[in-house]
Parts: sequence; structure tokens; C-alpha cells
Amino acid sequence: MLQRIQTIYLLVTFILTVLLFFLPMGYDMIGGGAVKAFELNAVGAYQIISDPSTSATTTQFAKGAWALFALVSIILGVTAYDILLFKRRIFQIRVAIFNMMLHLGIYALFAFYYFFLMPNQGIIQGSFQPNWTIVLPLVNVILTYLAIRAIGSDEALVRSLDRIR
Repeated sequence: MLQRIQTIYLLVTFILTVLLFFLPMGYDMIGGGAVKAFELNAVGAYQIISDPSTSATTTQFAKGAWALFALVSIILGVTAYDILLFKRRIFQIRVAIFNMMLHLGIYALFAFYYFFLMPNQGIIQGSFQPNWTIVLPLVNVILTYLAIRAIGSDEALVRSLDRIR
């Protein structure tokens, strides 16, 4: 039911989660003769090498972030499932709460990659700069919370109408 506001909130959450696959979460610049940078997104870390003399840029896959990829994929599935649960409102609220916890898990997993895994493999070496996409999971948590409130108000309205009968 696309006319319900909570469905719109969940649909925007789904779209913003899809953006996490394609947009980088941050960069790490490394100096030297050829400027090197690492780009971290939900799929993994990519090494970007640009040579100032020829102004050529090459990108190659450096290290996979498969747990982050799996978590974002699970979130996409849970969000799509949550959109389809419009007839079972109480269960929809529970799935949305689970979805919020998964979105917060993105930050925990990103911190794990940033602090423990990537520095040991030479990918993140100190000057990491987060991108604006790092706030997308937080925006998704807020949108999911707004959806939960709207679902709860729908449930309260339905229950109040059942008392009148």
C-alpha cells in the first residue's frame, strides 16, 4: 500500500540502502610519486592510483569487505520484506526494530574494518576521510523510527474502531 506514509519511509530507506552499494563510505590518501587512494564501500576497498604526469587514473580491487556486503544485502531483504507486511502491523513493527538494529550494525562493522582489519593489511594508513554516505545508515534509522510511529498510530486507529463496533 504505497499511499501509507510508513511505506514511503520504508521505500526511501530501501533506496538509501541501495546507494550504500555504489557510493564510497570514505577515502584514505597515501602520498608518494603516484598519488594513491583507497576507497571503501559496502563491497570492499578499491585502490585508486592516479599518475600526475599522465593524468591517468586506474582503479583495482584491493580487499573485500564481504561481511559488510552481506549485512547491507540482508538489510535490503529485510526492508523489502517489511514493506510487504502492511497487513500485519505488529509484526511489521518488530521487523522494523530488527531493521534498525541491523543499520546500527553497519556502523559497528565499519568501525571493525576501519580500526582492526584494514590497517593490518596496509589499506588504511592514517588519513582516512569519511564521505557523506557514512550518515546514510543513521538517516535510515530515523526513517525507520518514523515508520514505526506511523505503523503504531495505524494500529491504534484500527483498535479504536474495533471498540466502537
